[in-house]
Amino acid sequence: MFNHPYSFYLQEFLTWLQNEKACSVHTITAYKKDLEQFGQFLNEQNLELDQLEYRDLRYYMASIQKDQELKKTTLSRKTAALKSFCKFLNREGWMEHNPADLLSSPKKEKHLPSVINEIDMTSFLDDFLLGEEPLQLRNKAIFELLYSSGLRVSELVELDVQSVGKQKGMLRIFGKGKKERIVPVGEPAQAAIERYLESGRPRLLKKEEKALFLNQQGGRLTTRGVEYILEQYVKKGALKYKVTPHAFRHTFATHLLDNGADLRVIQELLGHESLSTTQVYTEVSKSHLQQIYRKAHPRA
Repeated sequence: MFNHPYSFYLQEFLTWLQNEKACSVHTITAYKKDLEQFGQFLNEQNLELDQLEYRDLRYYMASIQKDQELKKTTLSRKTAALKSFCKFLNREGWMEHNPADLLSSPKKEKHLPSVINEIDMTSFLDDFLLGEEPLQLRNKAIFELLYSSGLRVSELVELDVQSVGKQKGMLRIFGKGKKERIVPVGEPAQAAIERYLESGRPRLLKKEEKALFLNQQGGRLTTRGVEYILEQYVKKGALKYKVTPHAFRHTFATHLLDNGADLRVIQELLGHESLSTTQVYTEVSKSHLQQIYRKAHPRA
């Protein structure tokens, strides 16, 4: 049934991920690397794709875990890549049965996301994001928007100027898998964006560019650029602890939950497909309540 080399089926799968599943470049690159490693295993074991059995996959997963001492998150991704690849081959008729059907991923370790408390967030936004220079106005708009709307950093840097003027107080976002959602934008974030568009962006612009947030060269700001900007503020003492820009998304969700927002509304705002993904914030909220209790109750 397999008349082509392994590389052919791998490329077909990667093309499907890009065109049909609209996976991110990061995911496609990681899956490519994982499945190239699996291809090396097949060569070493003199196995063909149509000979694969469940026990072969179990042996492979056990061997790479033993040799590389992989983190559970990495092992989970490699398992997901293998399961998705075999399912694709089976569906396309290139594999009579799917040997990865029974392959299970290791249970992920639970890590509660980093959250910035309300006092520190207010201090950061109001006391540190000051100034009328173009980069200062840009930075104010970036972090006000991240906290106001819970955007992924990748979604923020993909925004174009035309995205912000269509409906006041609302943004149309295209998230993972190009899934569209509408998110509200608070008044402080709206005001910061307007000031940036009036007095900041025109001074950063050096050539025709549709991106909303620009770097010093006048091009589109990257996710790494946003990370670097936040790192500089943290070094200056703007926050008492090291956080990534993604913490603003976690903080957005947790503060909504703490103040009575419905979990399904938060799910919609974050663009989560499954409610179980959003439920991690209930754990964060419980943890937050416990901290408040221990600090405030005289006999805690």
